[in-house]
Amino acid sequence: MPTNYPQYGIYLIPSPSIWYQIAVAHHVFSSEFKAHTAGRFMVHCTVKGFFKLKENTSITELIAALNDLFSRTKAIPTQLEQLIPLNRPIFSPSFFIKLKNTPEFQKLHEEVWDIVRPYIAPDCLFSPVEPVGSMFIPHITLGMQDLPEEPGLFHQFQALAECAYETFSKEPFNASAIQLIEFYSNDWAAENWGKTLDFKLLQGWNLE
Repeated sequence: MPTNYPQYGIYLIPSPSIWYQIAVAHHVFSSEFKAHTAGRFMVHCTVKGFFKLKENTSITELIAALNDLFSRTKAIPTQLEQLIPLNRPIFSPSFFIKLKNTPEFQKLHEEVWDIVRPYIAPDCLFSPVEPVGSMFIPHITLGMQDLPEEPGLFHQFQALAECAYETFSKEPFNASAIQLIEFYSNDWAAENWGKTLDFKLLQGWNLE
């Protein structure tokens, strides 16, 4: 069965200043450690992660439903809370920035899921394992999949990531930009699907 079909995602974009700072950090990690995967995404916080579209549904129908939701949704208050490194055997090394999960953020997450759920294909690889509802942890990815696993190099990457994180604003902000993205990979079932990741920006919304 082919595993190179499009996937879709719905993302909340941070304030422009944080957006820019993290995009710069992604470029630095890519040049210094060949850590390319996180930078193959736009800077984002996942509201609804990768999903395969169900047969006999259309992305146009989904966009119409999202238009209605976002037309009555206000900008989401949040802020950066914590840099979280993961270098455990069951995970490839990763670095995430945890965001404050405000009631407005949680509500957005649940409302988007309610809209998207009927459009998800039964054989979707990602939706069944995505943290949803009370398990939702808003975060922005600094690095994933291709970080150095050798302890000495991982320690060096961590030092650089911590240095970058210290420069990011920790002040509360209102996130108002949302994007719908179409993603492509040569093989979504492969552990390293990120190495061939590409995307197309389908639509953006700006919350009041």
